Amino acid sequence: MLIVTRTIHFCAAHRLYNDSWSESKNRDVFGKCSNEGGHGHNYTIKISVTGPINKQSGMVVNVTSLRDILKREIFDKLDHRDLDKEVEFLKGQISTMENIIVKISKILEEPLNKLGVKIVKLELNESDKNSVTLEL
Repeated sequence: MLIVTRTIHFCAAHRLYNDSWSESKNRDVFGKCSNEGGHGHNYTIKISVTGPINKQSGMVVNVTSLRDILKREIFDKLDHRDLDKEVEFLKGQISTMENIIVKISKILEEPLNKLGVKIVKLELNESDKNSVTLEL
């Protein structure tokens, strides 16, 4: 199986907070990440896709097309945004790495299928110490 990987970066702010919990419980569970003003990250997403090699182009996917989809569907919607207040697809979700990556995988599924590829792995890094990986 051939796997093609593309990496994108975006900057965004968020607050880890469960509205159904007290301030005290939110602080106990999320610590300083539940501060009212929120906090920011320089995120990195690595998306790995697979599919057959196109006999005419010799590629699994044109990386320019992949780049364009990631820009339109992810970067333009997340970069320099408050994930909790400005990102429609995260409304009603606690903006954890886990919830973000699951939502991104669902958003990308259809446009990538149109390119003839499917996601095999997504990795979201919110720092050099914290990341989450979704393997499909």
